[in-house]
Amino acid sequence: MAKDAKTIREELARPFAPEDLEWRIQVTSKDKTSGLAIPYVTNRAIQDRLDEVVGPENWYNDYKPWHGNGKKDAQICGISIYFEGKGFITKWDGAEDSDIEPIKGGLSDSMKRSAVQWGIGRVLYKMTKPLWVKIEQKGNSYVICDTERPKLNAAYLELLDKLHQLPTSPGAAQAQLSYKRDGQTGQQAQNTAPTAMPQTQQQAPQQSSRPTQQSQQPLPFTTRQVCQYVVLSVSNQQDMSGQPLVCAVLQNAEGKQAKVYAQGSHPMLMPGAQLYDAQITMRKQGNVAFYTLDGYQVVQQAA
Repeated sequence: MAKDAKTIREELARPFAPEDLEWRIQVTSKDKTSGLAIPYVTNRAIQDRLDEVVGPENWYNDYKPWHGNGKKDAQICGISIYFEGKGFITKWDGAEDSDIEPIKGGLSDSMKRSAVQWGIGRVLYKMTKPLWVKIEQKGNSYVICDTERPKLNAAYLELLDKLHQLPTSPGAAQAQLSYKRDGQTGQQAQNTAPTAMPQTQQQAPQQSSRPTQQSQQPLPFTTRQVCQYVVLSVSNQQDMSGQPLVCAVLQNAEGKQAKVYAQGSHPMLMPGAQLYDAQITMRKQGNVAFYTLDGYQVVQQAA
């Protein structure tokens, strides 16, 4: 069954993973040691999103050069998407040729702007807080220092948190947010994990590294039916495939809070519920860290 227009718009607009963003310097400080960073969705991520949502056979792009009033040459891009009963609908936008690889840069940037017309990456326009980062010279231009990437990722995730939205995972969308992963063994669930209650807000790791094997381990538990965490709030959401996803804020006996995600419907997860045998796992995707609730029991209150 073909997707309706509303579903297509919603799926195109879903936030990307931080790894699918590229950051550029818009302006620099007078001493050229810092710059204002602006995020963009990569062209590859845009193409993957279109393939995933409507299928590679149901969209195409087109480019046209544009020269106007003696201004800098520019490229305009149109992205056409097929809608059942309506045919292909095209939305256009453009960008000036860049100073580096002028035509290629203009084509790439015009596609990014055209994608925004369809809602792809439009959430980035909500990042209105200035982000100044350390920069370094590369040739005739300036680029963001690699050490600043965790800071940028954290700022993006903070925005999504305020909007009550979840980023998709690069590649297999939301695959790492499954509540009960198929084929998981007890040994796989006993590697390494945080020994203290994680902070409420998602945080990027302190050092930049390439993605590593996921690590999992339940937090320590000693006595059954002893409350580990109290549920403070619950938000029912959906993952990329439209399946139910629960976001809950938990608090331990020390008053520390954590935001966790559990795949599926969880009617027992409600404000005030007390949990034991809770299995909270820190997961990493690139430089992004988040927490999943992989198992739990609810303390039965005495009648």
